[in-house]
Amino acid sequence: FVTRGMSGVQESFADKCGDGSHVKHLMPFGQSSGFGKGEDIYAGGDDEARDEVFGLVGDIYVTVGGDGEVSQIAKAAEARGAKVVPLMRTGGASDGEFGFPKAALSKPSYATEDLWSRLANKDAPVEDSAEAAVDVVIRAMETPQEAAKRLRSSMGNETTVVCIVSEAKDGAADSEALVKAIAPQLDAQMGSRSAFVTRGMSGVQESFADKCGDGSHVKHLMPFGQSSGFGKGGDIYAGGDNEARDEVFGLVGDIYVTVE
Repeated sequence: FVTRGMSGVQESFADKCGDGSHVKHLMPFGQSSGFGKGEDIYAGGDDEARDEVFGLVGDIYVTVGGDGEVSQIAKAAEARGAKVVPLMRTGGASDGEFGFPKAALSKPSYATEDLWSRLANKDAPVEDSAEAAVDVVIRAMETPQEAAKRLRSSMGNETTVVCIVSEAKDGAADSEALVKAIAPQLDAQMGSRSAFVTRGMSGVQESFADKCGDGSHVKHLMPFGQSSGFGKGGDIYAGGDNEARDEVFGLVGDIYVTVE
């Protein structure tokens, strides 16, 4: 965790961040943060030069309040593809002032609407916004490839993952009948060494889950914060919306059975 060694919010963060062993303070050469926790690191001969480096060094930027300097750093970070998590309830640059990049205020794919709104809600308990911020940062760290790896591990790395692909609609009678016939046979012949994964959509996918044994080998890959509502199978999660979830869905399977 890297700060710019400034008193106030940054010093408070460092003070509460465990024993400080994971905290660094980026300072201009010849200057010291004077903080009780964390280690000073150095770049640039003055604040402006240091800030330019600061905008290039991070993967995720959490902004709190701020002015034009914060906006400038956020712009530099966003321009090179780093992720920006603004604590909008703190006002200032983090709430869109001082030329803060507008795109950084929009909910990213890895966050849910609920989490993002809790970053902005000034009336929410501080603990709720803090919990949401931590959740968003953790999700921002996970790439689709990492999400697929996490899911594979949770299902057992030796498990054959069979993905059921269809649209969210009632299938044609023939499709429904075919899926209902396939599901119990797949479960009987492959269930002990396989996981069957749907995207939690009504119609063909729900019919498959309903007929796939007792549902113990069935998983429904949902965006964070959503539920399939299916009577059989367990929900698993990746991505903040359908598009992000679908990207992971395309990476997690060994076999894809397509219907319609």
